[in-house]
Amino acid sequence: MNIGARALAGRPQVWAVGGGKGGTGKSLVAASLGIHLAQMGRRVILVDGDLGAPNLHTILGMDPPPLALSDFIKRRFDSIETVVFETGVERLSLISGARNSLDIESLKHFQKTRLLRVLLGLPADVVLLDLGAGTSLNVLDLFSLADRALLVILPEPTSVENCYRFLKAAFLRRLYHLGRTLGHQPIIDLVMEHRDQADDGRPYEIIEEIARVDSCVAATLASHVDTFLPHLVINQVRSHEDERLGESMEWISDRFIRIPMRFAGAIPYDPTLVQCVKSRQAYLSEYPRTRTAEMLRAVAESFSSPRAGPRGGAGPRTPERDAYSALDLRPGAMQEEVLTAYLRLRRTLRSDSPALASLDCEAERQATVAAIEEAYRSLSRNLTVPSPVRRSRFPCSRNVVPPRRRGGRPSARRRVDIPGDRITLDSMGAAHRLPVADL
Repeated sequence: MNIGARALAGRPQVWAVGGGKGGTGKSLVAASLGIHLAQMGRRVILVDGDLGAPNLHTILGMDPPPLALSDFIKRRFDSIETVVFETGVERLSLISGARNSLDIESLKHFQKTRLLRVLLGLPADVVLLDLGAGTSLNVLDLFSLADRALLVILPEPTSVENCYRFLKAAFLRRLYHLGRTLGHQPIIDLVMEHRDQADDGRPYEIIEEIARVDSCVAATLASHVDTFLPHLVINQVRSHEDERLGESMEWISDRFIRIPMRFAGAIPYDPTLVQCVKSRQAYLSEYPRTRTAEMLRAVAESFSSPRAGPRGGAGPRTPERDAYSALDLRPGAMQEEVLTAYLRLRRTLRSDSPALASLDCEAERQATVAAIEEAYRSLSRNLTVPSPVRRSRFPCSRNVVPPRRRGGRPSARRRVDIPGDRITLDSMGAAHRLPVADL
């Protein structure tokens, strides 16, 4: 039931920007994405889908438009193009959200169906939805049915927790629509059952349960949900740890939640953003050369590239066949790659890892830690690490005398300067593994 699958050739793609928590800066990301696409020559219509508190026009530096999406939904106009307004950026237009309406936040099913249908008829290359916060049915429906979906979060435990909850809820909503399309009541019943256990369950288990009864229906479900691949943006990062959070969440979501999520990039914190909102200026247009603007454009490039399309892969993971796959490495990876992957996974799987916020997966975490430790031991038996220490011209000779420091005393072992490692080098630069502390 993907929007793009229903659209005819030449119709716009529908992209959605959302997130489980308010105040993450998703409207800024949506506006910046729209501006960048327009500057690249694509016709873009931004739609403020936050019907409860629309403010996309403010982010773009505009006055509130005289007509809004609520006017079309209430059938005050027959054509949605009546509420499309220019933004001042060439090829970028805006449909504002609700205007002076207190009962429009929750749409009925027929209203959403009509809205989705008319969005596909807009004269644009991309229709970009800036959705509201939370997990209301309006937000979940538009997010889960879009051609491409982007989650914007902050590097905070509450935001990470809400992101995982939103991801599960959107996946369940997608299954619900597939169940209705197929006329398969057991799917709908299972979705409703898992909806009440969203914090603890794994939505993909629904397909596994269906497979025990009807493998054909399960295969159909799997083929549809494999196209569900949200992208993730970490906003307002202030440290390297914040930057690494995105990759860790991508790995955790794939392994433990079994819903793939692709990390699109991290956006540095910039206090100028607040000033832009206060002065009603579009940040990307006013400050195009800042580091934050650079990263906003990089996220836009990553999200809009052909590779950002659905890759498939939701569901049960294939068991690791060897040590390389346990560390997410290609067979024959170099020693430096092995060490880097091992340290990255150790950091991701720490018991206090921010990427594990709210997930009840301790037993699986410990089993995975044991697996990567075993894989690393298997691959690093002959591990050596480059050393600046002067080496003998004949390193294979048994009579090599270790180089001496000033004063005549042989060099002692030294630690490799890699945080969290347990590898030392002797005076000849040979690697020695020390016991690794439990994670």
